[in-house]
Amino acid sequence: MGKLIDRYEDTQKIESFGEDLKAGEESEHELMAMAREKGLTPVKIQGKFKPYDFFIAETKKAYEVKRDWKSKHTGNVVVEIEMYNQPSGLMATKADLWVFDLPDCFITIEPDKIKDIILTHGIKLVKFIGNGDTESKRAYLVKRELIELNANKITKKVSDE
Repeated sequence: MGKLIDRYEDTQKIESFGEDLKAGEESEHELMAMAREKGLTPVKIQGKFKPYDFFIAETKKAYEVKRDWKSKHTGNVVVEIEMYNQPSGLMATKADLWVFDLPDCFITIEPDKIKDIILTHGIKLVKFIGNGDTESKRAYLVKRELIELNANKITKKVSDE
C-alpha cells in the first residue's frame, strides 16, 4: 500500500478535524430536518457513539452519514474501514443505512451492499492521511457510479442558483 490521493486545490477543502466534524454534523442536521418534514422523528445519538449517527424512532432504522464533497473532483467516495489501528467506518458501523452526502445529492445504501461492491469489483484497499488527520486511515475509494447503481435511494439537492 503506497501513498495515495494527490492534494488538489478546492475552495471547499476542509483543513482540520474540527471543521470536518462540523461539516459532518451539518449533513446529519440536514438529513434529520428532511425526515422531520416527512413527519418522522429522528433521534441523534449524543457523545462519542460510533455505531451510527441517528435513528428514526418510527422505523427503528439507524443511519450513518458520510459527507464526501471531494467526490466532485475524484469521482470516488471514501469508505473508511480503519483509523488509529482500530476498526472504523464500514467495519464498525451498526447502521442499517449509510447516506453519502455528495455535492449534488444524498445517496442512501445498505452497508452490506457497499461490502458487496468492494468484493465484486476487487477494489483495492488504500492507506492515506486525510486533511485534518494526524494518522493514516485505511479505506476503499469506490467509484460513485457503483454506489449509485446499488443505491436504495438517490435524493437530488435543490440548487440555490
